[in-house]
Amino acid sequence: MLPAWRVIQVDCRLTMADYGKLSKEKTHQLFQYLKDQRVLVKLVLKGTGFEAVSVITGIRSQNAQPQFQIDCPDDFQIVLKSKDCGNLYFEFSGQDKVLYTFEIAPNPEWQRGEVWIPIPDEVDRIQRRRNFRLEAPMGTDLVLRQLEPPLKLAVLDFSLGGLLCVVESARERIKKNLMLARGRNLKNLELLFRDKNVTTKIRIAEATIVRVETNAVTGNRQYAFQFKNMDKGEEKSLTKVLYRMQRQLLRQRLPLRD
Repeated sequence: MLPAWRVIQVDCRLTMADYGKLSKEKTHQLFQYLKDQRVLVKLVLKGTGFEAVSVITGIRSQNAQPQFQIDCPDDFQIVLKSKDCGNLYFEFSGQDKVLYTFEIAPNPEWQRGEVWIPIPDEVDRIQRRRNFRLEAPMGTDLVLRQLEPPLKLAVLDFSLGGLLCVVESARERIKKNLMLARGRNLKNLELLFRDKNVTTKIRIAEATIVRVETNAVTGNRQYAFQFKNMDKGEEKSLTKVLYRMQRQLLRQRLPLRD
């Protein structure tokens, strides 16, 4: 799965007239895109409190009914047996960065064997930008190599499209805050994730400061960066990091932020 800026072969771009529900043909194109690009899909089992993030791993046609398969999260089939289990609710961000949602009634056969879910004839398309965000682990940094000397910021949360961070050093804060103005474009950024003794470095060719705000608790300024240009290989690396951390949080049963 890659964020909405990735160009794909299937054209899922829509006009303003398409807002509302997708047609059957465009819905099937959309699901092929979700599978091919490994788009993160949020799944909720209504009535149970169960929530997970997964990806679509397969698409098939069974008795003329198109179906999709997901990477089933831990305990998914067990929760399906709950007497309180309602519909399966799905949501995800499309190529156009708009929120898509749909619901499917559970099938009792899913409790015993493979889970193949019918592709709905209609999907709701909500004109509202949405992106999965995760709280960044302690020690996650953003380094602005364009500045001299390079400035390191502590990352508070991140997504596939951007991040929120704060100037880490109190000594640097006053001087550097003046350099980080809303609307400024910066090049040659590095996003560093530390996991035990391993550091993953993601290079961001260009990003823009889209929001500057003051934390109500600490009083420090926080900066929201939107990624503008990334190499495809770096996009894939960031996707792997985000997906891995989401799976770790789900295993710990911590809530996702969105």
